[in-house]
Amino acid sequence: MRKFFVNAFATTGISLILLSIIALLFQAKCIYLETVFQVLGANLVVHLGLSVLHNLELKYSVIENFFHIAMIIFVLIVFGSIFNWFIYTPIWILVIMGFVIYIISCILNLFCMKWEAQEINALIKKRKRKK
Repeated sequence: MRKFFVNAFATTGISLILLSIIALLFQAKCIYLETVFQVLGANLVVHLGLSVLHNLELKYSVIENFFHIAMIIFVLIVFGSIFNWFIYTPIWILVIMGFVIYIISCILNLFCMKWEAQEINALIKKRKRKK
């Protein structure tokens, strides 16, 4: 459960930074406080969906990644419709943002797995030295 919330908050941070960069490119003056909570809600729903998809344990990772991206785009379109995001941000930008955030999250996940593997290997070496 802790990892779920850590990932959701990390993704929210990445989303808000990317949203801020896009807002600057469109010469926006501010991002409203309610947008922060809307993005957090969207990310919580996305991570809940990713958890469900992860539990399905699909055979092919390409298909699993396709479902991840499709689910992310679906959530963005639903939240965009509910909160009228499309007035300020075109739908294609939200789709690209969702894809970029997914890629960034995958890269960060790889770095974390590499760090964990190095940590485990160091513990194994330390244990072998003690024997």
